[in-house]
Amino acid sequence: MRYIVTALWAAFFGLLLGYLVAQMTSVAFNPAMSALVTVIIAELALIVVPILSKDQAAKN
Repeated sequence: MRYIVTALWAAFFGLLLGYLVAQMTSVAFNPAMSALVTVIIAELALIVVPILSKDQAAKN
């Protein structure tokens, strides 16, 4: 369930960020690409960060 919620929030914030950046740089806004990129990055972070944290805890 947390992966779905993370994907939804990441898509929402990605759309917001993509729109703002597109307006400030006068570039065409592409909502599909903005949402896709942020969802992929958020899901990777959700998977990778706990793995790296466990490795650091094992070293200490």
